[in-house]
Amino acid sequence: MKKRLYLIAMAYPLLFQSALADTRDDVWAAMQRCQAIADDRTWLECTYGAKQPMRAKLGLPPAPDYQQRLVPSQPLPASANFPPPRAASASASTPSPRAAPKPRASFLGDASPIVVSTLARVQYDDQDAFIVTLDNGQVWRQVNAELGRKVPLRKGSRVSIRPGVLWSYNLTSEEDPRFYKVERRS
Repeated sequence: MKKRLYLIAMAYPLLFQSALADTRDDVWAAMQRCQAIADDRTWLECTYGAKQPMRAKLGLPPAPDYQQRLVPSQPLPASANFPPPRAASASASTPSPRAAPKPRASFLGDASPIVVSTLARVQYDDQDAFIVTLDNGQVWRQVNAELGRKVPLRKGSRVSIRPGVLWSYNLTSEEDPRFYKVERRS
């Protein structure tokens, strides 16, 4: 009887270790598929999306959809058509209006804006957090919403988004002197 209990006690951790290894293997394989992406920003977003199986297993909030969609479903050939890195791009001197800002958020923040644009669309979710679409196509969501208090933003208002403290971002409007913590959605 003691021997049987000993064997069960020894085998028990192996059951969980193999399940952990399976999820880790899935994440590692997905991250390897991201290697075919030449653009550094896109590659980084892809690796974040590749970690979704582990996030789901641990009960963490999911990675944004745009990151998950970047992960190739199967290994890509070396000739896959991805945009070249920005430094090698011929149009690097003239950024497109939909180009993503270079994130400069840091531990202590930075006073210079990364985005100055007008609001093309303003929505509110069920927690009264605003979701704004800028003229350049970027979508930002408020992360410090107070239930029952909607922020008075209007379509056409000019806003600035600046890096905040601890790698966060702050949105300010011409009409409202307060700043609101936001996260990039797409």
